[in-house]
Amino acid sequence: CKICESPFTVFAWQAGTKGRLKRVEICKSCAKAKNVCQVCIYDLEYGLPVAMRDKILKEEGAAGSAAAGSMALAIPQSDANRSWFNAQQSRMVENGELDPNIGSAAHAKLASVARMEPRYERNLAKLCSFFAQGECNRGANCPFRHEMPKDRNDPLSKQNTKDRFYGTNDPVAKKMLWRRHQIEEGKKKADALKEQEDGDERAVATCYVRFDMRNEATLNVGITEQDLRDHFYSHGEIAAVRMHENKGAFVEYTTGEAADLAISVMDKKLVNGRKLLVSWARQPKRGNDRGGPASGPARPEGPVRPMAPPGASTGSAGPGTTTCLPVGFTPSAQVAAAAKARAAANSGLARTVLAAPRPGGGAIRRVGAGMRGAAPKPYYPSADPNRL
Repeated sequence: CKICESPFTVFAWQAGTKGRLKRVEICKSCAKAKNVCQVCIYDLEYGLPVAMRDKILKEEGAAGSAAAGSMALAIPQSDANRSWFNAQQSRMVENGELDPNIGSAAHAKLASVARMEPRYERNLAKLCSFFAQGECNRGANCPFRHEMPKDRNDPLSKQNTKDRFYGTNDPVAKKMLWRRHQIEEGKKKADALKEQEDGDERAVATCYVRFDMRNEATLNVGITEQDLRDHFYSHGEIAAVRMHENKGAFVEYTTGEAADLAISVMDKKLVNGRKLLVSWARQPKRGNDRGGPASGPARPEGPVRPMAPPGASTGSAGPGTTTCLPVGFTPSAQVAAAAKARAAANSGLARTVLAAPRPGGGAIRRVGAGMRGAAPKPYYPSADPNRL
């Protein structure tokens, strides 16, 4: 074994008629310790290099937890420690103590960058060095490819089995991590630009579930609130679900971590055969007033009057007034006379206007001259039959 240097049975085979000769590079114990392939040293579940997989596990906080198993463990490189570690790993493999569960968040992140599709270029024969020097005389019978190398200083052509296993200096992992970083930076810039244009900001713990409208075969497939709750409840406590007709829904969680996990796991998943597109919901910024003629009806001027209850009739004071009397109700003659007298007294009081003094003053009047008699009785709305 190129890792633990212990003897084991090596298998070799040719990958196709004109493929390269592939062979087992590491032993079974080392492969199970890192959950990688014995030939390509890639992760068995996600098809990723060890360095990239361990970095994502560390970012998601699952590298040091028990749920991560032994996928991100640092294997010792000294002979004595490596022998002890291999013995411990062999014992755990035999007893079935290695737990492959790494958590929902880490699994969703790794599944989004997984590379499980077949890559047949790995099976191509190696380049013929004699052909590059112009000295190959085998012609079509040469088992190697007759192509010129593109870049002699390409780091991808210099890969070490130990570096790939330990994830220390893997050029393939560095290239994939650089691509992932560029994609994330592009998404951040796009979100920032959209936020500036819309004037909105991301919701704290709400995600928007948009139903796929591009597939005509699933346009008539209905998704109810209960269907969404059945698929989204496992990611956290749901505070509310608000349906948006047949276009989508807003799913509000109690924490932002739950909403982030739901977006990572449920994006592009199928519910009742219809694809869901899950993203963060947007909400207006504080102080961002979207008022205007197109935002809604104009605000009425003057005092705000309460809405009339069902069955109320329009009052005689004007078209904007309402009474709580049912339609067709007629008060008695005594009540009508009292209400008429009260209305006349109030109208006379409202028309009484104090005259402004003339320039230069006027005649001196005696105290109390010209004053009215007794003050009108106080008005109680509860005693008014028009406001029953």
